[in-house]
Amino acid sequence: MFTKSQLALVIGAVLAAPAVMAETVQTDEQMVVEGRGYGYKADSNATAMRMEATQLETPGQVTVIDEQIIDEQRASTLGEVLKNDASVSAGGTSRNRERFSLRGFEVDSSTGFLRNGQQHWSHYRQPVELLERVEVLKGPSSLLYGSSAPGGLINMVSKKPTYDTQIQVSQDIGSNNHSRTTVDVSGSLNDAQTLRARTVISKESYSSWREYGDGSKPQTDRLVAGIFVDYDVTEDVMLSVYYDKTKDEGSVDSGSLYTLDGKPVIGDDRIWDAQWSKIDNDVENIGFDVNAILTDVWSVKTGFNYQDFERLDVESYPSFGKLNPDGSGTVTQGGNHRQDKWRFKTAYIDLLADTELAGMQHQFLIGSNWLGYSYDRGMHKFASGEYAPDATIPVQDVANVTMKQMSRYDTWGFYAQDLLTINEQWQVLAGLRFDRKVEEGVAEENISPKLGIIFHPVDNGSIYASYSESFEPQGQVANGSREYTNDGALLDAAVGTSYEIGTKWELFDNALFVSGAVFDITQDNIALDVENSGSNDWTKTQGGQQKHRGAELALQGFVTERISLSGTAMYLDAEITNHETYAGNRPVDVPEFAASVWSSYAATNAVDVNLGVIYEGSRYGDASNTFKKDGYTRVDMGVAYTYQYDADLDVVARLTVENLFDTDYLAGGGTTSGKHQYAEDVTVGEGRNYMATLQVKY
Repeated sequence: MFTKSQLALVIGAVLAAPAVMAETVQTDEQMVVEGRGYGYKADSNATAMRMEATQLETPGQVTVIDEQIIDEQRASTLGEVLKNDASVSAGGTSRNRERFSLRGFEVDSSTGFLRNGQQHWSHYRQPVELLERVEVLKGPSSLLYGSSAPGGLINMVSKKPTYDTQIQVSQDIGSNNHSRTTVDVSGSLNDAQTLRARTVISKESYSSWREYGDGSKPQTDRLVAGIFVDYDVTEDVMLSVYYDKTKDEGSVDSGSLYTLDGKPVIGDDRIWDAQWSKIDNDVENIGFDVNAILTDVWSVKTGFNYQDFERLDVESYPSFGKLNPDGSGTVTQGGNHRQDKWRFKTAYIDLLADTELAGMQHQFLIGSNWLGYSYDRGMHKFASGEYAPDATIPVQDVANVTMKQMSRYDTWGFYAQDLLTINEQWQVLAGLRFDRKVEEGVAEENISPKLGIIFHPVDNGSIYASYSESFEPQGQVANGSREYTNDGALLDAAVGTSYEIGTKWELFDNALFVSGAVFDITQDNIALDVENSGSNDWTKTQGGQQKHRGAELALQGFVTERISLSGTAMYLDAEITNHETYAGNRPVDVPEFAASVWSSYAATNAVDVNLGVIYEGSRYGDASNTFKKDGYTRVDMGVAYTYQYDADLDVVARLTVENLFDTDYLAGGGTTSGKHQYAEDVTVGEGRNYMATLQVKY
């Protein structure tokens, strides 16, 4: 149960705030804001239900970060988008990719991310320029998406072709030689508007505020391109095809080095990787979706995606056992030349029915999805050497590598769900899923249920309670650096169970959406290594457990005719309750309290002012909880001037400033080692930086 008084206060505020506002706020039926967007508010989501359902009909919390926020903040990474949701905490950025936790559970790169509702391999920096919004689905989601962590999923929704011609060209110029040019063209290709297409191309380059030991700086060049086509085959059938490509050629900055008291060695602008380290990513996605209305009751959705990801990774892997706190001594530089190839194939089919049975309305969903995964790798290790901290690391010889098959697996899932509307006040959601994963001839199976009850006391509000489960296959025990007495044993899946109570309200004549929830998530069957007494071997057991209990509050939309807000806050009591080494510890990079607010004020018809505040509480930087990162508050600002040339053409000049007060802080990432006294791979928050933008919108 919830025992902390602070949590009790948050729970009370979460559940009481919408009702109080509903009683005390006078709705202004004349409030109309023309040409000012939607105030960040989203009435529906595409992820949580896999069917047409409003936020009030969804028994769970879903944060939708739309294109307006992404545009105002000039976001170019997924982390810059997800900073708008306090339930998401950032992890490390080593190997030039971003890691996240959601409700305190790590979001896995293979099972925690979706693109348009299909699982998406996310071992690289995501192409934000191709997205119209990002949806954060909270809590276990295995019913509809299979293997995933109990914290939830992140769904990236691609831009869609438009019926009318739209052209947007933007040029960003910012700190650290940052330049990005983006062209977005969309419209119909025939008079009947049955064939529509959209093309997005973005070219970006940037350096860094940090530098290598020899004084040089990292450099990244990036190309993102996508084409999306919709074709109305008939009035009842639409075919969508798409292709996109992301190519990164970048230097490596795996993270800073810190002593245990949080003080940097030789400054926070030092990159300890070798100056020749680099990671080149080449990613392609191609696929199709079909939406068809079969009868007045039945419709079908089906689709397929093929993702091809190749990575060249040349890194130095510095080690600090011989480095002194005053910066003297040496750094060990080893490393490798490595090539990785991932193939990620997904397919799905959903049958949907909207019908009345026994005097009640039913929205049925019966579906299946499949994932085929393969991974090949070739690697050549470099010899280690000792170098002074400010030395230029000699370039290593690169040998040809032979690709080796590393892993293959297939998963199939079958699911059924019914959203039952009993009357105007009551709805029930019930569903069940069966999953089967086959890897190297070994099959793992799992069944996942979900149940939700929704009560609508009035048309503009709902209160819900839900139970849901997640699962993550653990595979077979395999000898490696440790010898196991149960080598070859098949482990049970790690299972998460969640109980959640929440409420949602549409206020101010549906201009403002407010929601809140309290939740209790337990994950069992976490694999543990237990050393056998009097021997050098181990047994892998499944007694590990984590408990995460918390409360969330969110709001999006207009609070006045000129002010719109997007804000979230979360309190989280997270603990590893049973573990061989970490029992009683808090998970890495998970703050007890976090909040994020982004606002827009229409100062005049032509001038908009943005203000954002991010608060991140103190967090442990390693699993052993041996060092802690201080909490921080960061303030961001922006201003935009729109010149309306005519009814169809706008020119927008925008300036955004991140970390306005130049706050020092530590972001995600961090590990410790018994070999030295330092923490490694800790991402340092960047100081004050800016982005100037000129946009032409037709």
